[in-house]
Amino acid sequence: MIGLEKVTGKIKADAEADARKTLAEADERCAALAAQYKEATDAELERLREASDRECQALVVRARSAAVMAKRNAILEARAAIMNEAYASAERQVRSMHAEQYLELLCKMLRTALKLQMESEEESMRLYGENISPAAYEVLLNPRDFGTYGEKLMKTFKVGLGSKLPVRALSKLSLSTETAEIDGGLILRCGSVEVNCSLATLLAQNRRETEVRVSRILFGEGEL
Repeated sequence: MIGLEKVTGKIKADAEADARKTLAEADERCAALAAQYKEATDAELERLREASDRECQALVVRARSAAVMAKRNAILEARAAIMNEAYASAERQVRSMHAEQYLELLCKMLRTALKLQMESEEESMRLYGENISPAAYEVLLNPRDFGTYGEKLMKTFKVGLGSKLPVRALSKLSLSTETAEIDGGLILRCGSVEVNCSLATLLAQNRRETEVRVSRILFGEGEL
């Protein structure tokens, strides 16, 4: 029995030793895994932090860019409003002219239109030997101006500004009984060609030609 107890004791002791060894190895493995997990967690946290920093910086850049663009757009809108008002004010002055001033403006429009047409005719003759001079030059006004200024315009023009134009042109110039759907000003009909001197057309043309200069006067040449 004593020998059996020794054997049993040794087996028990060996089993306990193996168990302690296994537990120790398990503890070491657990510690190693825990260390690896901590390193992985720390690395992941660092990665997330760096990604967060990059996103924050990107958001700041976008916010600043949006603020700059919003400021620029606000300035451009304000400038456009000021420009529009400047030209609207000029247009109101033109449309509120006294009768004498408006008649003088119509005379100047008619002289300019006739000169342009005659220059075109001369250029055609010089370049191509083609006579494109129409049988008549007809002045068209809107219904309101036709009754108020029609005959007066023709008389005033022929003894004033028109007197300096060739007689051949004046002899073919007449007031058309047909009226035009324009806001003011006139149309010179030269056969199949029309020279548009309506107020809307001339005001738009004037804006295209002067807008840059007016902008510099109002706002200077500095950048936004």
